[in-house]
Amino acid sequence: MARKLDQKLVEDLVDAGSREHYSDAALYDYEYRRRRADVTFYRELATRRFEGPGRILELGAGSGRVTVPLARDGHEVVAIDQSAAMLSGLRARVAKLPPAVANRISVLSGELCTFSAPGKYSLVIAAFNVLEHLYTRGELDACLRRVAAHLAPGGAFAFDVQLPDLAWLSRDPNKRWAKTRFTDPSTGRATYYSTNHDYDPVNQIALIRIYYDPVDGKGPSRIVKLTQRKYFPAELEALVAHAGLRVAERYGDFFWGPLDSSAESQVLVCERAEPRRKTARRR
Repeated sequence: MARKLDQKLVEDLVDAGSREHYSDAALYDYEYRRRRADVTFYRELATRRFEGPGRILELGAGSGRVTVPLARDGHEVVAIDQSAAMLSGLRARVAKLPPAVANRISVLSGELCTFSAPGKYSLVIAAFNVLEHLYTRGELDACLRRVAAHLAPGGAFAFDVQLPDLAWLSRDPNKRWAKTRFTDPSTGRATYYSTNHDYDPVNQIALIRIYYDPVDGKGPSRIVKLTQRKYFPAELEALVAHAGLRVAERYGDFFWGPLDSSAESQVLVCERAEPRRKTARRR
């Protein structure tokens, strides 16, 4: 049940939805504390790609949910994010680690389309739908080309995005969904969590609203915006190819299962595309 949205409103919501969900690192960590399958996947992928410890560049590292386990495994990780709150949370987490682990993590501020990191990397990753914050073809292309510029020979770029769920995208934007009761880790208050969203089918952007309502009804409710660009599989493969990469592996979950209609995620491992050889002209 999509409703027509003003384009200027969409642009404002996209901007807010790129920032607001990441402004409270403690709440973010609490909400996703049980999300572990993707962490295990990226750790296993690193083991498969390296004979021992390697150098990994992580985009959209957030507060270190994936960064720290990779560093504990012995890898040197350069973690990039643009959210000041998430970077602060990551630095605080790193400060509590044993020195041997902490010294393997470098934290940088940077944006997905323009980031720069020292050296080349045999593995670049972007976990947990990070690329869904690239809202146009141009933005995704710019990011992928920055990735390609940072890949060592034979290196790979691994990332995951959601497989668009048409039933979910077409939900009534006036209803609340996924109502859950939890204790806010910052305030200690019992709180209800619920969501709804609008979907812009032309730009393929979900405009999500997350509601935090006090259970006792005292005090104001809070609405946090989150925007996500939805990428369909054939489209995504074409966009990857346009940036000079190729899809080497593709999965539908974090257990190395196939991508099919039942999948919730698209998990891609990409490599540089081999340049086409010029064929001699016949005379």
